[in-house]
Amino acid sequence: MSLSKATAGLIPRFSLSIVARRGASEILGTTPKKATRKLLAPASESGYLNYDRDWSRDGRYSKPQKLGDTPMRFLFRRLGHAYEIYPLFALTGLWVILFAFTTYYSFEKIEVWLDRSTNSSPWSWDRIRNNYWKKPTLVFDPSGVTHSRLEIMEVLQDEMLEAAKKQGKM
Repeated sequence: MSLSKATAGLIPRFSLSIVARRGASEILGTTPKKATRKLLAPASESGYLNYDRDWSRDGRYSKPQKLGDTPMRFLFRRLGHAYEIYPLFALTGLWVILFAFTTYYSFEKIEVWLDRSTNSSPWSWDRIRNNYWKKPTLVFDPSGVTHSRLEIMEVLQDEMLEAAKKQGKM
């Protein structure tokens, strides 16, 4: 007896047709139908009770989310007629862009020590001697005044580094 003959008799035909119908259509509709059975409120309870199933997270429906149920719908659902909040969205977007630029620019400076693979700090002279003038100092420097080499300072720093090595401090 093969396995296919044994399982064919165990599964009723109507359950196979249900599985076939459900599998043929992944989306059931835009919204679910009303429940056929509901829990009735006791007569002793006062007030209006209406319980429905929350279908907002059921992926079988084409538009399962209700208005304001997801963050994007909460933020943008009223944009068609709420023109007064357009500047708020523009300012928020501008703030995010400026924040990202400032963060990137700040981490390019010498003072931030991210790479701890060496024992010498990023501002030690032996690490920055060949590129200290290339590091960002000002956001707006069109003439490049802060990006020029200073030979006098380089000579002084070299002498100070040699003196520190002689004393055993480096």
